[in-house]
Amino acid sequence: MTAGAEEAEEAYGSKRGPSVGRILLMVNGFVLLVPVLAVVMLRIYEGHLVLQTESSLIAQSALIGEAWRSALWDARGHAPGRTPRIQPPDARDETFFPQVPVLGLDPELLPPIAARPVRVAADRSGPAWVAGQAITPMLDRAKLVNLSGARVLDHRGCVVATTGSQLGECLDDLPEVAAALAGRYHAVARARISDEPPPPLHSISRRGQVRLFTAMPLFDDGRVIGVVRMSRTSMDPIQALWVHRDTLQWALFGCLLLTVAVSVFFARTITRPVRAITEAAVAIARGESRRPLPAGGTLPAELHDLSTALDQMTRQLRERADYIADFTATASHELKTPLTGIRGAAELLREAWDAMDDTQRQRFLDNIDAGAERMQRLVSRLLDLARIENRRSPVPEEDVALRPVLEGLAGRHPQARVIIEFAEGTPETLRIGPDQLVSAVGNLIDNAVRHGGEAPVRVSVAPAGPRVCIAVADEGPGISEANQRRIFERFFTTARDDGGTGLGLAITRAIARGRGGDVTFETGPSGTVFRLVI
Repeated sequence: MTAGAEEAEEAYGSKRGPSVGRILLMVNGFVLLVPVLAVVMLRIYEGHLVLQTESSLIAQSALIGEAWRSALWDARGHAPGRTPRIQPPDARDETFFPQVPVLGLDPELLPPIAARPVRVAADRSGPAWVAGQAITPMLDRAKLVNLSGARVLDHRGCVVATTGSQLGECLDDLPEVAAALAGRYHAVARARISDEPPPPLHSISRRGQVRLFTAMPLFDDGRVIGVVRMSRTSMDPIQALWVHRDTLQWALFGCLLLTVAVSVFFARTITRPVRAITEAAVAIARGESRRPLPAGGTLPAELHDLSTALDQMTRQLRERADYIADFTATASHELKTPLTGIRGAAELLREAWDAMDDTQRQRFLDNIDAGAERMQRLVSRLLDLARIENRRSPVPEEDVALRPVLEGLAGRHPQARVIIEFAEGTPETLRIGPDQLVSAVGNLIDNAVRHGGEAPVRVSVAPAGPRVCIAVADEGPGISEANQRRIFERFFTTARDDGGTGLGLAITRAIARGRGGDVTFETGPSGTVFRLVI
């Protein structure tokens, strides 16, 4: 993240969120997800109703089985104090052996029972038949309440008690009965085919399309003595929802509120920052300061980038305006001095030309020439600085050999001793605009020679990561504490009488920062060192 983006984010206190397209995709996904979830939940609920029906049939099977077993014991004439073992042989607990449903939430749906040869029991006089006849009235009365089909089978799988019309029929070929005769509880779900019209939603009769069949084995001292086979149509989900319609209405109302809340949230996520950005743009157009976005929340990515760009644009325009105002004021001030001198000398020459001798005329002409030269140098430096700080097109760069350029800069001061040193590992060339390198380093060497006295000036070149550090050191008296704070200001100079413009160090820093580097200095009584990282 750029410095401008960090400042903009700090200004309005919002984080960069997902893109608008992603937000719209999330909204559409949520809208599409609601019916999908409804279908899934309805399917799960249907499985739950199947599970609930199986649990009910297991409970009924246990009660019917115990009634038939007690009647069987009475028919066999068992002693009253005898308690046979009724647990399955593989029961882990000697006291409790609960039976859990086995169909699950998504049972396999088998086809209805196909027509098959009917086999009936030959013997209908044993204790199992007597016990079956004893509990038949109870089964008929219970069916009026639970509407479940109940059949009690003997150890051969033949019906000895029933709420239907299969008395005496052997059902040992059915998979659930065969499993129960083998000592395992089993349940199956079969498709229900009814030739009757669906009952109304408020009817006790069920409208479901799935009928459950359970078969629970009955044990006596580890042997299977019979099977309780129960059947019941599972409740239809629509019918179950009708039964619980009051609760469903509240649930639908809650879903509606949730949908509205989510829609309003995502709409505000987009429209609220758009409105704020629009108001900020209008304020800028009226000349007002930038209005920050409301703090908090997460901005969509596009709006975050738009607001950041708006902040950067506003700041750049404000900085540009401040720069132009400051540049104009300082340039006018700096140009005013030589202009005043030139105009004064010209007026004196015009008014007293005949009264002056040749020496006086030459002195005034020299003053005019010096003022014009200073103005030319000042304007040239101002144009250089303006081009560097406000350049819109990239500077043509090339691989510039460092040593020849530095030696050429040192040769501009034959009266001084400029020592150039290259550290080990320093690249021989630097990719940069040649004029920029000459201007940046030349200003540092010129200042060092001007303030270093008779001592030599040392120019040290060393690698600084992917960049190059050029240090220019003199042995002058150093920079005063008051001047250190202003050393890089435009037009600040302590050598104005010697033709200094106060723009050299400003140009050097502008070149360095324009290339991602910088220029720093260390000063003291024994001298000053400027380090240019470029």
